[in-house]
Amino acid sequence: MKIKSIYLAALSGSLVATLACASEAYAAAGSVDTDRKIETITVLGASSREQATLGGVGLRDLPLNAHVVGQTEIERIRFVDPDELLDRIPGETQVRNLRIPNGGKSYTLAFVDGVAIESPYEGATQRLDRVNTFDIQRVEVIKGQASALYPNNVFGGVVNVVTRDIPKQAVTSVSAEAGNFGRQRFGFNLGATVGKFGYSLNVNNRRLDGLRRGAQNDRDAASLKLVYSLSDETRFTARLERFEEVTERRGDLTADQIRIDPRQAGGLSSATDLEQSTLSMALRHSFEFGELNAVVLNRVKDTIGLSRFRGPQDETDDALNINANYRHDLNNGSFTIGVDTYRGDVSTNAFGRQDITLTGPFTQFNNQLDIDAYYAQYRTELVQGLTLTAGVRYEGIRLSSDIADEQRAEFNELAPKFGINYRASDLIQVWASISDGFYAPDLDDLFDTENGNPNLDQEAAQNIELGVRGSWGNWAYDTSFYHNQIDNYLVTQELINANGEEFELTTNSGQVTVKGLESVVEYAPNDANWRVGLTHTYADNKFDSFVQSTSGAADDFSGNQLGRSPKHHLNARLAWEPISNFTAELEGDFYSGYFSDDANSRAGRFSRDERVNLRLSYQQEDWRVWLNVLNISDTLEDRATFRRGTLNFRTVDGRSYYAGVAYKF
Repeated sequence: MKIKSIYLAALSGSLVATLACASEAYAAAGSVDTDRKIETITVLGASSREQATLGGVGLRDLPLNAHVVGQTEIERIRFVDPDELLDRIPGETQVRNLRIPNGGKSYTLAFVDGVAIESPYEGATQRLDRVNTFDIQRVEVIKGQASALYPNNVFGGVVNVVTRDIPKQAVTSVSAEAGNFGRQRFGFNLGATVGKFGYSLNVNNRRLDGLRRGAQNDRDAASLKLVYSLSDETRFTARLERFEEVTERRGDLTADQIRIDPRQAGGLSSATDLEQSTLSMALRHSFEFGELNAVVLNRVKDTIGLSRFRGPQDETDDALNINANYRHDLNNGSFTIGVDTYRGDVSTNAFGRQDITLTGPFTQFNNQLDIDAYYAQYRTELVQGLTLTAGVRYEGIRLSSDIADEQRAEFNELAPKFGINYRASDLIQVWASISDGFYAPDLDDLFDTENGNPNLDQEAAQNIELGVRGSWGNWAYDTSFYHNQIDNYLVTQELINANGEEFELTTNSGQVTVKGLESVVEYAPNDANWRVGLTHTYADNKFDSFVQSTSGAADDFSGNQLGRSPKHHLNARLAWEPISNFTAELEGDFYSGYFSDDANSRAGRFSRDERVNLRLSYQQEDWRVWLNVLNISDTLEDRATFRRGTLNFRTVDGRSYYAGVAYKF
């Protein structure tokens, strides 16, 4: 479906105008209950201001692009695929990262309670489901590299999962859910606060086969959170999490294959059997003029997996992450200093491509990633309403591998960050920032036996952002423009070796510029029983210079769009409460057409059809029931890739129905 900006604007305006007329008609008829509070659909409302802070400052008062999805919305979405949640956030791309559609790099990191879930060089938007998804209080999405408190490689941003608060009163709840494509989910949760001690326990599982034969997406998860308040000033938190996941993803299909049999298995994209245990311990102590925070997280992950680019691998990943900082409050601002340390050790047994039983000979190697970061950030109010934020973050990265001979590489950089924020009134706030960042090549790119390139340089990026946000009457708005230029851009190309097998090779291929406009507009009339939310992303991602070398040929792609970069992405949401405690939400998600390859081949241009979701929810005292219908439009072709002259499609499940019930004791 091809979408033009004028059409989208007209559609949005018509929708709001129609609903406004309907609201007035309801009010005139006396049918609107003004005491009724409809479930929020907002990413701009109270959840983005209350408790959502960074360095002791509310996210909405910092010179950066941030949005928050609160617990009410998360419980209504009940996502399995993180895109179900992230579609509502401007800046989401179709491939792994915020803003930059490159699936081979970690420009976006997933955090849990402010600490990276995995290696800073294994991050992705999809990784937010590596946390127990039943144990989420809110999700904070912070885009760009503007804060010194986060790693320098987050050109896309950070997705921070904040786990559920400990309930003050004893609470026990159970839930069950079932639907087509073999979907089953069950959950059990309990928690309470007793004096100075608090706890919460969540256990759940998921079974999902999906559209394609041979596909699988199963998980068992459990998390335990303990809180002990030593005093009013000192609080200790420990959290233990365990989950096991078995997934099998099928490869892309052509349009003809989808037409003949969309359920066919096709080739294997990847298969993973994963077990992960995480233990984190956090200490917070408040002083008269500041606060000390320290977090230690240890993660052990065992993975058996294979993909179309390599044979089976049995991998053990053991990591330790320590983050400690002190914030000192001043008369007109604050000063924060901190240290962030990561130690990761990955041991791998690599088997032959056809050895899916893992019984034959294998190659064993160990990769080590060590990161030491030191950061400082200063915030001051220059005059009333005008604040300056200045920070700096130094990172030293050491990578090593024992493949063949001992191989090592080191990268380091000092990255400054500056921002200014002006709150003219409660109705309008203007901000701007400029920040540097860098991205180091990862271990596989450097040292992989078959595909490694030890001569790679680190990427260097400079990002500029301008934004305005606020509210006016029943309207709330947030819009920002960003411009990020990346030098020494790392490009991974898919090549064919002498045996006709696919392999990947990464090179520093030039310079890219990613820029765009990200906006959210919401209309929530106080005297009506409906709400509207619109999220729009305009993205212009180009190769400033890029010469691709494949099989002895060279193609100059300078000036081309990055593959899989649609110019427009619109998400529109309408929530309606026709009777008390019953909420219906209709969501539409739309993309404009894009080139599915970096060569911008005309035959590789693709336009994804619209996707429409309906979510119904009813709550009465301690009971809650829901019925969700996803992908009403039955869109199967999700994302396109143009390879060897053929357009191939990643498929998604077709029209999906599921219903559930939850009871709170």
